[in-house]
Amino acid sequence: MTAVGTSSDLGTSHDLVLAYDLGTGGCKASLWTPAATVVAETVVSYPTGHPAPGRNEQRPADWWDAVAAATRALLEREPSARGRIAGISLSGQSLGAVQLDEHRELVAPTTPIWSDTRGRTDEVFARVAESEWYRRTGNGFGAALYPLTKAAAFRAEEPDAWARTRHLVGSKDWINLRLTGELATDHSMASGSGAYDLTAGDYDDELLAAAGLDRGLFPPIVASAAVVGSLTDDAAATLGLPSGIPVFAGAVDNAAMALGSRGTAEGRIYAALGSSSWITVTSSEPVIDDHARPYVFAHAIPGMFISALSTFSSGTSLEWLRATLAPGAETGAFIDLAAASAPGSRGVTFVPTLAGGTPLEGGSAARGGFTGLHLGARPADLVRACLEGIAFSLDRSLTLMRRLSGSSEPLLITGGGSRSSLWNGIYADILRSPLQQSPVDQQAATLGAAAIAFVGLGVWDDFAQADAAHAALAEISPTAPESYAEARARFDAAVAALASLTPTQENPS
Repeated sequence: MTAVGTSSDLGTSHDLVLAYDLGTGGCKASLWTPAATVVAETVVSYPTGHPAPGRNEQRPADWWDAVAAATRALLEREPSARGRIAGISLSGQSLGAVQLDEHRELVAPTTPIWSDTRGRTDEVFARVAESEWYRRTGNGFGAALYPLTKAAAFRAEEPDAWARTRHLVGSKDWINLRLTGELATDHSMASGSGAYDLTAGDYDDELLAAAGLDRGLFPPIVASAAVVGSLTDDAAATLGLPSGIPVFAGAVDNAAMALGSRGTAEGRIYAALGSSSWITVTSSEPVIDDHARPYVFAHAIPGMFISALSTFSSGTSLEWLRATLAPGAETGAFIDLAAASAPGSRGVTFVPTLAGGTPLEGGSAARGGFTGLHLGARPADLVRACLEGIAFSLDRSLTLMRRLSGSSEPLLITGGGSRSSLWNGIYADILRSPLQQSPVDQQAATLGAAAIAFVGLGVWDDFAQADAAHAALAEISPTAPESYAEARARFDAAVAALASLTPTQENPS
């Protein structure tokens, strides 16, 4: 399915950049002006396969088809843009492990995505303490998610395919290879490899040796705003663009979204509210904590880092509940059912760990659930409990990230989950904080990618010029935060109870 939006601020010269965001659910593409305004945007979805528990796979060919379809959709909407694109830049989903052979061709038609937990950690952690690995890399997700440990699974489960593997690359880096014929990555994507030392700013030879991997398996690292290559004739023909357009290294989606969410200065903090949600702080030092386990990526901005805590299943929890209680209902209307309940959801509590939890919630093996169900509970109570549970989970992340980073900056909210006034009111009360709502909604990652291109082209002097897209900020103030005190205590108790049922604990102390 493809959806296209547009505006009318087209000019007459090479004054546009084409930005893509390869997300979990699809490819967003948009055209941006140097004034940080979007000219046209489109989304093309692609599927995720689930061949076994913990196995989540996509087809890189589907990514490429989505990039091509999205580009053609934009050009059909704005034909004059074809000759006005000055540069191309990508944001891509993290923790990618696309296997390529000596000819840089796909070894297999599918690849595990970020949420795939097949990684094998024993070999690495037999040689390097897991706590030391975390402190060095900032890789705060479950260790089985990272390419360093997924490589061990490839080697053990498909030895013939592994024997043909010469490169292990991320999502947007594979697309850049298709666009330019050149293979490279940037620091932000490399920092999610499981083998990147944040302090050194390079792959770590000790970690690579512990995993039995050669340094050449991972792409060479360049700055996000460095030119990887130019659009080849073949790629240009597929996309419907002129050849020769410069293609920039781009960034991992976490870094691109931070860049497009005012994460351009020390202490800036934002909440991304989508299928998964997270609280992210921009800082000149990585935020490392052995207990809370923030995950850290190098920023697209040289010398900066982004550190975050996540709720893995926020929007996906809501969509699961919608499909269960009211299949076919429009999501906005479903959210509005919660208005018929009351703060605290009449005693019903929801823990949103349907896709696993953080180390604080029992790790990736944790599972979510409702507690406090009673015969008088109505659908409205379950919907409200879902919205409140997601907000309580983010409140824990916000409290910890403010304490660990020292940030006192206002909290910006972006993403699809920020579009409901009812849910925003719940967020403000449970987070006990005024919220800033930006007109940059689900465009934050493509804005970040566009900023990389504008800086790389020399059109912008610095990345902070992306902040112009957030000129019109609305503020959402708490109205009754005290009404959630009892519900907050129930939520904390429910998280602890469900964590105690988790079969295995990740990241043991």
